[in-house]
Amino acid sequence: MADRRPLIINASANQIQEFTDSDSLVLSGQSLKFLSPLIERVKILPDVLSASIYTHNLITDGNLLMVTGAPSAPFAINLTGSTGVDIDDVMDVGNSLAFSMFINAGVHFLYTFTIDGSANLLNNIYWQGGADPQTRAGTGYDNYSFTLIKTGTNAFQIFGALANHAQ
Repeated sequence: MADRRPLIINASANQIQEFTDSDSLVLSGQSLKFLSPLIERVKILPDVLSASIYTHNLITDGNLLMVTGAPSAPFAINLTGSTGVDIDDVMDVGNSLAFSMFINAGVHFLYTFTIDGSANLLNNIYWQGGADPQTRAGTGYDNYSFTLIKTGTNAFQIFGALANHAQ
């Protein structure tokens, strides 16, 4: 594989810095278009989730989480930017962020969802279908997908969906 440096978007300077293969993307006004596949980092945890809060650092771990062990108890997820950097600090009002996690299905579900260590936001999520999903087949992987839209300081509209993927 060719040596690749990360793509850095410097919002304060309104420029993109240190990217390779410049022919594979086009910058036009405020839009960034990728003309080749966008490959994302996935944090893979071989462990099981438990009642303890798992903090997922989006900057260092990426926007995708895969947990290969079935949860041992109802589990809790805290999303943050990284150690010492809140999501609230890296997003402007009107920005959105997508996060998905694939959890080895078992009998336990997500019971706490926080952003930057906030209070539990699970009851504030707009779930696809209108209700907090608490039942499904129990095999394969559960895919929790969230879209966060920042509406103010430490204020987010959260849209969630749960799908079960089984063979």
